[in-house]
Amino acid sequence: MEFACRNVDVQDVIACSLGLKKSEYKVFEVLLNSDHVTIKQLSKKLGLDRTTLQKVLKHFVSIALVERFQENLDVGGYIFVYKIKDKAILKGRIHAAIDRWHNTARQAIDKW
Repeated sequence: MEFACRNVDVQDVIACSLGLKKSEYKVFEVLLNSDHVTIKQLSKKLGLDRTTLQKVLKHFVSIALVERFQENLDVGGYIFVYKIKDKAILKGRIHAAIDRWHNTARQAIDKW
């Protein structure tokens, strides 16, 4: 996507709008393309350790990007699975962030 004199990746717009670092966006992208996923699956796919992923996922849950569910195992015990929130809701949040930026930019230019 081109803006004025430079190209802007849509991934950067999404990450910035949701307040994600580049490393967090990689985790977000895997979640976005999965129905649901465990930390073990994320670790294998991304090559990141469990504690790093636990921190990222805890952050995602706290900012309402991801939902965490407990899945009971047949052999006893449970695991947590993570699922991205409804994409339409996330798109609304991104649009709102872009609108806020747009309004702030317009006001700054008007004051100029």
